[in-house]
Amino acid sequence: MLLAFAPSSLILANNYLLIIVSVILQGMFMLFFIIKLLMLALSYKLYLVKKEPYFSALLFSIPLAIVGLIMGHSLIGVFVGSAILFALAFVCFLLISKVPTGTPEYSILAITAIIVAFVI
Repeated sequence: MLLAFAPSSLILANNYLLIIVSVILQGMFMLFFIIKLLMLALSYKLYLVKKEPYFSALLFSIPLAIVGLIMGHSLIGVFVGSAILFALAFVCFLLISKVPTGTPEYSILAITAIIVAFVI
């Protein structure tokens, strides 16, 4: 009822503020999305050198947890999210160690990237 008598410039300013906030949040989401895929690629490169799934999964999950804390997510949310990402990366690299190199290896990595990008 009170907004019905508000000046149109105030309503317009609120709309612009909502648009700016949504653009900033989308940018932060895209930044985290890019960081997740970049960290997956870097941990895969480490896996190719060391052939150790544990260290590669740690390299994937720990920087993402730090970025999540910097972005202001809650501590429990970051802990649960990084545990899920660590488990997913560990299973991915463990499966990669069991299959022959080539197409099966890249298929497992692509499925992991899709899960990381769109689900988690």
